[in-house]
Amino acid sequence: MSCGRPHETPCSQVVASLSAYIDGEVGAEEYRLIAVHLTECPPCEHQRQEVRRVQALVVRASASIATPEGLRARIQATVLSNTSHQRPGDDQE
Repeated sequence: MSCGRPHETPCSQVVASLSAYIDGEVGAEEYRLIAVHLTECPPCEHQRQEVRRVQALVVRASASIATPEGLRARIQATVLSNTSHQRPGDDQE
């Protein structure tokens, strides 16, 4: 995936790091590089939006599944914790 323009951070590296980026699991400099890339590269930004949509679908789907006592609460707490660490530009889908 690429928009055909050169970037400081290659598309392949950005796509490989999207989940960690969205979850706030990358360092400040890597976060900055990916954020800049996403503003410059519509295909990679589209991929970021798709990953966010999948995360939202998993959360919604888990609401209708019978789970052992306490598991749903632990999963939801983890997801909410991850989304509370969002940085500017990481809108929720």
